[in-house]
Amino acid sequence: MTETICVDDLIFFVKRSERRKTIGVTVERDSSLVAHLPRDTDHRLASELIRTKLVWVHQKLAEYQGAGRESVFRQQEFVEGEGFYFLGKHYRLKLTDMDSEDAPTPTIRFEGDRLFFRREQVDAGEKRIAEYYTRAAHPYLNESVSRWKGIVGVEPKKYVQVMDLGFRWASCSSDGTLNFHWRIMQIPPNVIDYVIVHELTHLKFRDHSAAFWGQVGVVIPDYLIHREWLRKKGGQL
Repeated sequence: MTETICVDDLIFFVKRSERRKTIGVTVERDSSLVAHLPRDTDHRLASELIRTKLVWVHQKLAEYQGAGRESVFRQQEFVEGEGFYFLGKHYRLKLTDMDSEDAPTPTIRFEGDRLFFRREQVDAGEKRIAEYYTRAAHPYLNESVSRWKGIVGVEPKKYVQVMDLGFRWASCSSDGTLNFHWRIMQIPPNVIDYVIVHELTHLKFRDHSAAFWGQVGVVIPDYLIHREWLRKKGGQL
């Protein structure tokens, strides 16, 4: 029987070696995951170390599976009228031109129900959007985490990290660092709160056991509504 280790929703195939002294993880080109272990390493120790590498694992999966990302996150086109979301509110894209005599204007700005975007930046549109959402996410998420951590009863790292997490909205490192995908700023605030509480609860329960979901339910009784919203609508943003 093939030996495997399950960490969150990822399955790692185990390869053991008499000569190996340390635990290693590889992400293969076909997106399969391998845990390389010394001969006598137990699953608990291996799982703890693998969890510290999850951000890297998901980033590698994003690289190898980039062509299939459309099935998870919708890829916006930078054309007039395209829809974008910020904190759950819908905006229509309006391309703008810069007059040489005008004062400098930001590449991206939200006004009313429009997202104004400078036309000459269209070719770098996805990069500029990611930068904008990342900048906005840091203060928003840090404030929200500070608000929820006392309710959950945990103490994460002082500051969150915001990055491209591939196909995940967020993750929790074993050192207490909370990591969020920059796209989280697209979803409604109450759903963001659910994601934050979910990750904070992982500081108490590393798995998705009944005890884990019971704790989430104590803090957010209607969490199932938010979880289902992410499943059905998260990829449409």
